[in-house]
Amino acid sequence: MFGSGNFDAPMLVHDSASVPGTTMMAARKDAIRYQYTETPRGGRVNIVTTDRDALEAVHSFLKFQIAEHKTGDPSTVAPR
Repeated sequence: MFGSGNFDAPMLVHDSASVPGTTMMAARKDAIRYQYTETPRGGRVNIVTTDRDALEAVHSFLKFQIAEHKTGDPSTVAPR
């Protein structure tokens, strides 16, 4: 869904008309790639873009998800 610019699922989960970053991510959908990678503990989705505005939107979206779901993940951006 995300790859096609459809961000309805986060809106439903969060019972919100607007989740940070999703408007820009939808607008820049062709500049964002979602890559699934198997890991020893399951899997990971890498969200990849070279578009500065799309990257900022992805970071906003992920920071919101971290806070809303209380994942305990850091909200600072750092290279892997």
